[in-house]
Amino acid sequence: DLVRHKILFEKLKPSHMSGDEPQFDSEDGERQTYPRTFFIVEAAWQSKLLKDFLRTLDQWHIEDWHQSIGDRLPGGSPPRIRIARANPKVRQSAAPKGLWKNCYDRKWFAKLKPHKQRELEVIDQDYDFRLPDWTMPEDLKDGGDVLMEVYEETDEE
Repeated sequence: DLVRHKILFEKLKPSHMSGDEPQFDSEDGERQTYPRTFFIVEAAWQSKLLKDFLRTLDQWHIEDWHQSIGDRLPGGSPPRIRIARANPKVRQSAAPKGLWKNCYDRKWFAKLKPHKQRELEVIDQDYDFRLPDWTMPEDLKDGGDVLMEVYEETDEE
């Protein structure tokens, strides 16, 4: 059940999350005037476990949006297509206080001055990131992997 993760999300604000930037060049070399593909800009403080957890939830949201009930997709803009780069940009965004120790990136945390580490009020336990077993329908498997793609950069970029 996802309700047990409410306590984690109550501690997170938009300023704590990863960002994204638009991909301006399309595959055929034409400039996109309305970028619909975005590269993820990672938040330095987030651990890999937390990033994987949040990206899984993002993927579920995209899949849920595509599985609308009735004749039409939900109103409004579709969820963004966010792609992880092999060598992502990383930004030094604000880190939330009071998270479990495995939510913070260890290397990032170790670089903080001791008083800054104390200010974070880290819970000295690991957070349980387990999610319910949710199997993606076969018809979405091919088109539903967009979020988790890793964009391999070439020397030309």
